[in-house]
Amino acid sequence: MTIPLLSLIFLGAAIILGFVKKMNVGIISMGMAFVLGLIGHVDTNTILGGFPSKLFLTLLGTMFFFCLLQENNTLELLSKKMVDFVGGKTYLIPIIIYLVSFILSAAGPGAISVQSVMVIFAVSLALQMKASPILLGSMAILGAVGGTTSPIALSGIIVTDLTTELGMTNIAVPVFLGVSIANFICAVVLYVLFKGYKLSNISVKSNESFAKFDKGQKLCLLALLTLVVAVVGFRYDVELVSFALSVILILFGVVNEKAALKLIPWGVLLLICGVNVLMAVTKELGGIELLSNILASLMVPVTAGPIMGLTAGLMSWFSSANGVVLPTLIPTVTDISSNVGGNVTAFELIAAIVGGATVAGISPLSTGGSLILATYTQETNASETEQQSVFARLFLVSLGVVIIIVLFALVGGFKLFQG
Repeated sequence: MTIPLLSLIFLGAAIILGFVKKMNVGIISMGMAFVLGLIGHVDTNTILGGFPSKLFLTLLGTMFFFCLLQENNTLELLSKKMVDFVGGKTYLIPIIIYLVSFILSAAGPGAISVQSVMVIFAVSLALQMKASPILLGSMAILGAVGGTTSPIALSGIIVTDLTTELGMTNIAVPVFLGVSIANFICAVVLYVLFKGYKLSNISVKSNESFAKFDKGQKLCLLALLTLVVAVVGFRYDVELVSFALSVILILFGVVNEKAALKLIPWGVLLLICGVNVLMAVTKELGGIELLSNILASLMVPVTAGPIMGLTAGLMSWFSSANGVVLPTLIPTVTDISSNVGGNVTAFELIAAIVGGATVAGISPLSTGGSLILATYTQETNASETEQQSVFARLFLVSLGVVIIIVLFALVGGFKLFQG
């Protein structure tokens, strides 16, 4: 048995063992990462380097800030007022969340900044409405990752730079349009599957929604607005702004620091970070490359685009879409299009790559998906079994939207937007 194949087996075994034994998958993953590292001769620094410190701080900072707002009922009252604002048309709320996230992300800051704010609010709102937190959270993520392919947002800028090096020009806008349509289709499918159109049946206690914010809650709302402006408007790091605003709220005495710390879902943070460590070792030993090569060997003219989209989606589960997937796959498109032959174009492959890599962000190992899981756990005090159930469902949803991108590429959807 080869080392790359063994690394994939270890990865799958960690997740399966966690579900069977009802253990935290993160703890199992870190233990297995050490064993796999010994077998594959991966040094300790490389293993520890797989700890996603940036993701951990993003989750910790934003979760602590929103725990403070949850603890003094600011989020609960804000959610009720938003539901009351749309009246009986609560079926519009998932659509509004999607559009707001899309517009904010397309304006420049990109997906990470926008979804760090929008996902937590969306999940909190869903729980207040007794709606699906996965539906509203996924809408926030899809809107954010769809908007980030704008020519002035992060993913769009990366696509422009990479394609310019390939001698391709004026491709950013067509890619944005094609990916946006495919992304919107994903949102519509989730809206239907999770029965978002039935949210109008939810009863709203209007007497509670008309309650007034007290002085402390008004200060919390001002802090929330400041967070949005600083992160979305000025592109400051969301975790640093969250910690700074949290300190201000604590000093003013309008929130309870100790109560908020108890609300943070530490088990979820450990789960997410632990699995990332094992995935880093798997990647180092060639497991991800092996998976990609298997997919690439299946390519023919009809399946080239779909397989590139699927490959990008799978890689995005284990690594950064902007930092790894796009820079790794996009430079290969000209060679692939010429080698595969037929009427496969480089544009079609690029659009499929961007589409698959971005929508995979619903995965619980990505920033957006992990925020859904963490917020749900925090606000419901979910058991280990419930956490693992949500973890698995998020993976299934992520796989589902990646498959939608694959099907969109298969029927030639992306070709409609090439110049």
